[in-house]
Amino acid sequence: MAVFKRLADILRANINALLEKAEDPEKMLKLILSDMEEALRKATVATAQAVANERRLKAQYERAKALAEEWQRRAEEALKSGDEALAMKALKKKVEYEEKAARYEEAYREAHEVSERMRDQLEKLKAKLEEARTRYTTLISRKKAAEAQKTFAQYSGTFGGEVFSKFDKMEDRILREEEEAKALAELSGDTLEDEYDELMKEKKVQSELEALKEKLGLKGG
Repeated sequence: MAVFKRLADILRANINALLEKAEDPEKMLKLILSDMEEALRKATVATAQAVANERRLKAQYERAKALAEEWQRRAEEALKSGDEALAMKALKKKVEYEEKAARYEEAYREAHEVSERMRDQLEKLKAKLEEARTRYTTLISRKKAAEAQKTFAQYSGTFGGEVFSKFDKMEDRILREEEEAKALAELSGDTLEDEYDELMKEKKVQSELEALKEKLGLKGG
């Protein structure tokens, strides 16, 4: 029954602690499953041997019982024939086989109980292994999903607030430059306008001067 104890130890092991220490949880889970499958294989072989032993003892019991009955029949025939000595010998054989049958029966019943327990345990262990396989598939799926989320989070970090704050700073800088350019343009435009206005004033003054000279007859011919 040591093989059942081995598999039970595996099932009772602190899987989480083992996985924490493992560099590769997926590889560790595969090793655990492989260990369980090997232990279950050995448990199946041990159970098959126990069942075979039970059947062998049952066959020996039934054969001894049948021979005891056969020697009982022969003792009766010998006694009917008047051969009491032969009947005594036959009855001696009958007793021998009855004793054998009793021993085989006891051994068979014990073997039957053992094989029944082992078969029951084997079915439970098969169910446990199937559960472990299902959990393995689920855990690996969750692991891969977590890795995908982690990778996504790493790359999506480039789209975070820090990036857009840099865009905001650049936008502010560009806006300042635009405003400075507008201001310079406006200042440049005002100077030109002033020069133009000054020119117009001078022309008007010159025109007024010419008109005044003409009125006073001071305009040269």
